[in-house]
Amino acid sequence: MSKIRWSIPITIVLLCLGIMLSLQFQAQTRIASDLTLQRTETLIAMVRGLSEKRQKLALEIIDLGAQLRSQVESNRDEETLLESIDLEMKKLQIVNGTTPVKGPGLTITIEEYMPIIYTDLLNIVNELWNAGAEAISINEHRITGYSTISVAEDIFSEANYSIFMTVNHEKLEYPIVIKTIGNANNLEKGLTLPGGIMDNLALFNAYPKIEKVEELEIPAIQKPVTYYFMNEYKPPEGTIAEEKKDEAANPLTKPLRNILP
Repeated sequence: MSKIRWSIPITIVLLCLGIMLSLQFQAQTRIASDLTLQRTETLIAMVRGLSEKRQKLALEIIDLGAQLRSQVESNRDEETLLESIDLEMKKLQIVNGTTPVKGPGLTITIEEYMPIIYTDLLNIVNELWNAGAEAISINEHRITGYSTISVAEDIFSEANYSIFMTVNHEKLEYPIVIKTIGNANNLEKGLTLPGGIMDNLALFNAYPKIEKVEELEIPAIQKPVTYYFMNEYKPPEGTIAEEKKDEAANPLTKPLRNILP
């Protein structure tokens, strides 16, 4: 019983002591956080420390802003470069005939009864290129720098054989329709010049039909050209081209070479 009597007062005393210590700690914390109760030297040190931190943060903000602007400009340059490369790729695809195209131009139709030979087709195509044609097809065969227009024959027997024209090694069927994209007026004038290809064909009673079309569609080549043997040429070291390149890069070497024997 005596232990129980003593434990209750001790518990009360300890509880009161804890409450007093907590209150005292809170009071000291308030005093420490209250700037009006701080000493002048302490306040000056605090102001200097905060000022230095503010300056460091301002410099960091400037550096980050410069990095951001540099990154944005770099991204813009990359986007511009990619757009330029994409545009050049599209131009190369059109030139090489690896992509279909459309636009205004002419159609030249040749019927079966017209006495046309493959050299006449070659002359028509060349006249169209000279007149500013941007794309040409013959019976949906795209004409490029690697296209072939020729003649072939089927031999059934010594007395029975047939000769026919080919484009890209494929037989041409009548009617032969030549499509070309470009300025329709210039193309027509190029074909109908006095003494030109159309006048020559008229001598053999061949009158191809020329029509202006507001929008034509010309397909891509069916088999893109594959290069097996061509490689980029680079002049060997020590050649005249390399010496000129070195002189252009370092102009000071030119007078020295003139002085030295």
